[in-house]
This record gives sequence, C-alpha cells and structure tokens, in this order.
Amino acid sequence: MKFLKWILSVSAAFILSINICYAYDRVIILSPAAADIFIKLGLNDKVVGVTKHVNGFENAIKVGSHLKPNLELILSLKPDFIIYSNNKFISDYLKSLENIKTYEYDPTNVNEIFENIKTIASIMNVSEKGEALINQLKHKLTNLKEPKRTAKVIYEITQAPYIVAGKNSVISDIIEKAGGINIINIDKKLIKFSVEKTISLKPDIYIYQIGPMNKNPTPPKDRIGFKDMDSVFIQVNELTFSRANTKTIDAILYLNNIFYKWSLQ
Repeated sequence: MKFLKWILSVSAAFILSINICYAYDRVIILSPAAADIFIKLGLNDKVVGVTKHVNGFENAIKVGSHLKPNLELILSLKPDFIIYSNNKFISDYLKSLENIKTYEYDPTNVNEIFENIKTIASIMNVSEKGEALINQLKHKLTNLKEPKRTAKVIYEITQAPYIVAGKNSVISDIIEKAGGINIINIDKKLIKFSVEKTISLKPDIYIYQIGPMNKNPTPPKDRIGFKDMDSVFIQVNELTFSRANTKTIDAILYLNNIFYKWSLQ
C-alpha cells in the first residue's frame, strides 16, 4: 500500500511539473503594441509571425497588417497562441480553433499595461520576468517631477483627416501622468475634430505625431490659423506614443520634462 501511494505521489508530481513547464512556442503577434512586451520578456524566439510594421523578430514571418491579417499565411505557420488588439481585426474562425489560444491586448492606461504584462508573462511561463519588468517600470515613474502649473494639451493623431486623441486613449493617460490635461474631453480613443475648435480651445502645448498614420504632416507653426496660436508645438514619434507598452513609461517621462520646464516660465 505504501509503495502504491509513493507511485501515485511521484506520478502526480511528474504531471504537475509538465504543466508548470508548458508554454506556447509558436506565437503570432497581431497587436503591434504587444510586440515590445515579448521583446522585453526575452520571448523573441517564441514568435513565428508579426504584422508588417513590427521589427525585432528576425525569424518571424510578416502576416499582413493588424487591420488585415493574412488568414492563410497565419494558419500555415501553425500557431498555438495568437495575440490581437481588437475583435474587429481577427476572424471568428481563428478564435474558434481549439488548438490555438487567443488573447486580446488593448490597454488604454498604464495600470492596464502592467496587468497585461503580468498576464502575458504568466501565459508564457515567465512570471518572475514579468514581475521584474513591472517593478522596473514603476521605479522609472518615481523620477516624475511635479509641474508648477498644469498644461492644457491637445494631441494630433493625423493632420488629414484631422483627428485628435480622446479621453479613452493611452495618449490621454500619458498626458495626465506627465502632469498635463487632455482638453479634448470626449470619451473615445480617436476623435474627428475641427481645426477651428482646436484654435478656440487655445492649448498651452500642441503635440503632433509622425509615423505610419501621420507620415508627412505640415508643422503646425506653418499652418493657417495654427501659426497665430501661442501654443508650444511638440513633435513626437507615433510608435512610441500610440502603442501602449513599456515605451509608454518613457513617453510619460519625456512629456513630464517638457511640462515641468514649461511650468517654470
């Protein structure tokens, strides 16, 4: 009887060890923002497919854009884990396949970024690395300085059509964590807005991004109407500010330094 119990306990421990060691090793990233998390967690070699604007994965195949992923190409890579940014951009067929785990990555603020890092690290069986990364990012935020006054900010997503960041975007959280306030007080991520309304709101700081969505914007100081504004115009990198990931913390610190210096004037 004792021998039988010993056999059962050893078998249970063996099965448990298999489960603990299990992790996905054919990952496709359809959420460009999530790619940074996989790099920071040292999971590059687990990724077999990424979207066309994602770099840093030498052995991964480009599987289209996050808006229009190539289903046939995705299935040919035999993924066991797909991470995506929005239900609109992934087919119900992919989500229905029992042999593929799917996960939606769409954080809109810093706390949600931390929660998603923790979840992805757990799914990929690198929880300790996830906790270390979160602690590192939280420590960086201790370097924030408190501005002497609060800057009113507008963030331009694209010049044409004219779109600005709303309250439900990670950009709005970046601005507020940095010590400013997004004066576009509308509960959406992206807002089609009017130039005349922007001019009438008289932002202290006007931020415009350059990147895939806003490739060659005219500098605001050279635009009709804008050049008469007293705003400070700041150009930023779209990929750093629009993608919610570890770089969001760097974006907060960057803006905080600008807001702090502005507040001293």
